[in-house]
Amino acid sequence: MTVKFNPNEFMKGKKRKPTVCYPDGIPNENAVLWGYYHEESNYYNIVGVNNASTEMGGVPPVVIGHFHKEKPANIESDLISGYYIEDRVEFLDSSNTICELEPVRLKMDIFSRNTGILESDIMLKKGAIILGCGSVGSLVALELARAGVGRFFLIDMDILGYHNICRHQCGIQDVGKYKTTAIKERILQINPTAKVLTEHKKIQEVPFDVITPFCNSDTIIVGCADNREGDLYADTMLAKPYKMPFISIGCWERAFAGEIFYCLPEGMPAYSDFMAALGESSGRVNANTHLYMGEVGTFEPGISVDINFVTTIAVKMILDLLNRDNEHYTQRLIHNLTQYTLICNTNNPKIGGEMAEIFSYPLQVTTSIEVEYAESQDVNFDSNKELNE
Repeated sequence: MTVKFNPNEFMKGKKRKPTVCYPDGIPNENAVLWGYYHEESNYYNIVGVNNASTEMGGVPPVVIGHFHKEKPANIESDLISGYYIEDRVEFLDSSNTICELEPVRLKMDIFSRNTGILESDIMLKKGAIILGCGSVGSLVALELARAGVGRFFLIDMDILGYHNICRHQCGIQDVGKYKTTAIKERILQINPTAKVLTEHKKIQEVPFDVITPFCNSDTIIVGCADNREGDLYADTMLAKPYKMPFISIGCWERAFAGEIFYCLPEGMPAYSDFMAALGESSGRVNANTHLYMGEVGTFEPGISVDINFVTTIAVKMILDLLNRDNEHYTQRLIHNLTQYTLICNTNNPKIGGEMAEIFSYPLQVTTSIEVEYAESQDVNFDSNKELNE
């Protein structure tokens, strides 16, 4: 006899067994539990004991219950109630149902899938100074946060607008915030223990006594803005004196292609050498106007998937640079690419114009361009140039 089974009818009116995710090692004391309850999955996510972070942005956590030194007689007033029975934790929901438990250890659980590829203890000590938190910088910041980088210094003077959303890592709830603030919140949603500093100004205007304590050989400077002046300043005034690696990422018109330049603090041509050798040969956009304010400009930044393809390659290179002295890390790209790398999204002239024809095929990544030392090391900074994205 064949029995027909209708899963929708079987589950009608039933909920999944309640599950509580809570900080492992929760103290045996009376405490307020802050977090989120997801009714559709019957899941309780405790993100704070007695208090909750106000820096993560998004939907703020609420009080979802209490932890007690002893099992309470009345639990109906709380969504969940927790307590110890001998040496183990137990939670009950308001219907007196014993909950499934998922204890979480932030560092171990958040970065557990990186095990064997990236060492969390090492990565949490690494830092990134990110110039520009737009379409490129926002992706760099969040990918580095997911990789376990524990320190960030975000620099950008722009406010997120609706026109940014189709290329940015943030969304409608973030419109009106400084881009640095929006990205800081997203980083802390990935790793609440990360140290994130922000400045809403040009890199040239950040006081030395504010930024230099963040600078050391475990930190990389990442230029993600839409002009070269800020990158030149950062490499010359910060990266070289404080022995930090430097990388600059830029997209060409419509992001049909992009470019990545990197250098170590010693033994390699610097960004000033690169600029002296480059002349007018690059197609990188150098936009110094805020187009959303109605100023005249012709820059077409390209779609997110093209920008992200260039940026993702750069993130892989950043991880290589941050782990350059880690003998247990396997280098991915640095040893196969030269200092100046071009990445092609399409070589169709209808999108990229005449410059697109320098590429032999779509998705081409160059591996042969060499950068020479410049004859002159004279560097001039124009403080009127804006660092923005």
